[in-house]
Amino acid sequence: MSLPLHSQIRKKLRTVLNRTLSLFSSQKNSKFIDPSKIKKILLIRINYRMGNIIFMTPLIRALEKKLPDAKVDILVGASFTAPIIQEMPNIENVYIMSREITQNPIKLFKEIKKLNQNSYDLIINPITGSVTSNIATYLIKSTLKLGFYKKDTWTPFNRTIEYLDNISHEALKPLALIDAFSGKKLSYNNYLDIVLSDKEKVEGREILSNIIKPKIDSKIIGIFRDARGEKRIENNWWVSFIEEMQKNDSNILFVDILAPNEKESLIKDMPSISSSNLRELAKIFSALDVFICGDTGPMHLASASFTPTIALFNVTSPSLYGPLGERDRVVQINDKAVSVVVKETYSHFDF
Repeated sequence: MSLPLHSQIRKKLRTVLNRTLSLFSSQKNSKFIDPSKIKKILLIRINYRMGNIIFMTPLIRALEKKLPDAKVDILVGASFTAPIIQEMPNIENVYIMSREITQNPIKLFKEIKKLNQNSYDLIINPITGSVTSNIATYLIKSTLKLGFYKKDTWTPFNRTIEYLDNISHEALKPLALIDAFSGKKLSYNNYLDIVLSDKEKVEGREILSNIIKPKIDSKIIGIFRDARGEKRIENNWWVSFIEEMQKNDSNILFVDILAPNEKESLIKDMPSISSSNLRELAKIFSALDVFICGDTGPMHLASASFTPTIALFNVTSPSLYGPLGERDRVVQINDKAVSVVVKETYSHFDF
């Protein structure tokens, strides 16, 4: 999938800036960090996409296991992503550094000043090459600053782990930073998990039952049609997919999960749900029997809610961005007839 011209220009400028700033980077320092001395952590992931924030959950869970007495603040780019992780057990505060703040020196100074009052023991910046996150890492005060060392990349850290190219999935790369801590080696979850509580799952079932009245033997499948650029699957394809699926099994009930820009269901009288609160949406996902969508943020939200997720990929790489749950599956749909995709999809159902 080719990047838009403005994205290509921004990427090249970021590369040039990184290489220039790398001349002033700290040297590699792989000295171990003592977990017992870390009580307050700031995790920096200034990004504006849902999926990239959910990709932080394996690292957040690993920190909970490795440093059970530490509390984690997280700095993100978009306020709508905050509810996803706000309720995770070891998360204390979610701070927002929006584009408006990063592009306004006065507002940026005020935000940095506020964060500097927190007296962090450790800052973790798990993404290489993000100039915005690196600037925040440089400006915010902390005894220790941990991140990846990568040649020709600015690294404002005093503790580093060598960047590993052999880890493909973007959600699992940050886990390598746990090797910076001394002590016993532990095993960590290699899947997404926003840690929905039992209460939240009950709430999800209640919300869903108020919208759809299934028969006892009905299976409820949620679909999400929206996606960025070439990843989007057209509505007429989805109509054919649903019709073909219901020929195979008349007990399947579809629910249309609407994107913010969508106002109507795909098909007349088809139940639909819309929520601007992503944590509430995750509750609803947890009540579904299956969730089907393209390569998009809600795919990761459903997977992180432990909903069996079937991801329809057409242009991006599942090895980099696919769902990670044990019951999740990927179906490549490129140049395939809808009937073939339906057959492959149906073969993954475990009901």
